Amino acid sequence: MRSIDLKTTPLLLNDAGLFGIRTAPVADNSALGVVILNAGMVSNVGPFRLGVQLADALARLGCTCLRLDQSGKGESSIRPDVAASDAALLDYDDAFANLARGSIQQTVLIGVCSGAVDALRIAARRDSVVGLILLDGYVGKTPRWYWHRGLHALRWVRSAGLQGTLTRLLERLRSASSITKNAALTGDLDWPVADLPGSYQSVLGRDVKMLCVFSGNYLPYNHAGQLARFLSIGGDRANFREIFLRDADHIYSMKHHRDRLISILSEWVGGEFTKKNL
Repeated sequence: MRSIDLKTTPLLLNDAGLFGIRTAPVADNSALGVVILNAGMVSNVGPFRLGVQLADALARLGCTCLRLDQSGKGESSIRPDVAASDAALLDYDDAFANLARGSIQQTVLIGVCSGAVDALRIAARRDSVVGLILLDGYVGKTPRWYWHRGLHALRWVRSAGLQGTLTRLLERLRSASSITKNAALTGDLDWPVADLPGSYQSVLGRDVKMLCVFSGNYLPYNHAGQLARFLSIGGDRANFREIFLRDADHIYSMKHHRDRLISILSEWVGGEFTKKNL
């Protein structure tokens, strides 16, 4: 990582109190912006300061990074009378407007977990997004996914015995019932799952460069290449790369896992968006 002086600036991005932190080289003249969305309800700092470390690493490549607290998260106020899906798009528009005051006309958008879903939706609807990094984003099940889950269940039954298996099954049924009730109470269905595959296809159809990274304990994902198979695209597609970090956990709690992730993301951004673009 080359040595470069950075400046970090807290920002209010609109009159409603949308908050973000901008990290950029002191000579802030890059042509590429990076917008990092919240991971769940975590602030722009990110789990174990992942957002901070990532912004610093990419800014050292010459990017201008904006860690965004989306509406109702972190330090940002809720947008009154605006659906969460619409708020995500408006949040991005305000972030991009701030970046575009300089020479920036294109962005790489980064999201973790629910932030990855937001990032995918935004990228499908905003032409200014030319790069997309999704960490444990949406992925559908494949025949191989069911095979791996079946093998895992068989190994567990053999180790736990009949009584242990029945006990765990009852616990899972109670847990599933509780989750269903809570989901029904929250009514959080703003991003319909059914059109997520279409969002992927829309983004890839625009030749947006996409990097998808999955961790080892993210249950919807259990084998390398699962997303490509789910989307029925070739693994050698030029604008698509999928990586399985089998040993890492969902929030990258271990420093060496975070360091490896940041190295992968930095190399990808540096390779796909060269100094000429920055």
